[in-house]
Amino acid sequence: MRVKASALGVAAATITAIAFGICGLFFLVAPNVTAAFMSWVLHIDITGMTRPVSALNLLGGIVLFGAYVGVFVGLTAALYNRLTAPRAA
Repeated sequence: MRVKASALGVAAATITAIAFGICGLFFLVAPNVTAAFMSWVLHIDITGMTRPVSALNLLGGIVLFGAYVGVFVGLTAALYNRLTAPRAA
């Protein structure tokens, strides 16, 4: 089965950007509460590791992280297609 690498890359970039944006909005609006909650979820204390989030940093992170994930997933799908292609006899 072949995978359309570009479609998978765009889908992964979109979902990643949405998830990153939602998470970033929580850190933008309530950084201390969000850090405490994430410490509970991850079972480690991350409250001292958080950095201030601005709207510009959040937007940049959404775009860049989404793009990185999209490119890497697209490349992974292309490699998958190449490795699973039928071999000539």
